[in-house]
Amino acid sequence: MGTGKFHIARYVIDEATGAYVADGAVRSLEDDFGFCRYKSITGINAIGKQKGVYTESYPESDSLRVYVDPSARQEATSSTLSVCVFGSDPSLPSTLSTEELVKAAEDSWHELVGFLRGGLILWTDDYRQRKALFVLQDAIEPTTDRIKGLPYLDCQVKLQNIFGETFESADETIENWLKLGGKGT
Repeated sequence: MGTGKFHIARYVIDEATGAYVADGAVRSLEDDFGFCRYKSITGINAIGKQKGVYTESYPESDSLRVYVDPSARQEATSSTLSVCVFGSDPSLPSTLSTEELVKAAEDSWHELVGFLRGGLILWTDDYRQRKALFVLQDAIEPTTDRIKGLPYLDCQVKLQNIFGETFESADETIENWLKLGGKGT
């Protein structure tokens, strides 16, 4: 993996085997998409509602009858990845015009979105030591802003966490699910 702290890998279905396979190398969010800078990701620690729990109540009883499926999973959750995309290294002065900086930022943004579309995204977060499997969820529209006179794109990407939870970095649940073509763990 690259030197960045947020890594993404795209997986697509292999029609011959039925398994999800990596579509290219693992990429660093901040090193491999121009001058894209991580801002935040909301919902990453959310855990979806547990599926496979059934309750019944009876008028003559003070308590619920409960059944919990021992292999119960969570419903999918939503996350929003926020990034700032610059047209040049924001830590260095630039000789590019505002138009050139915005165009370069837009090119980097389109490269990132192109990578996120059309497959499943395995997100690995070195800071949290967690990973999650996402799919791009909604239409996205970046806005242009300025920080210290430097134009940038402020972008929010809406993602759906397929498992409804994150896993420790060493856990193999996601990779096993991908190998089985999304048919179980």
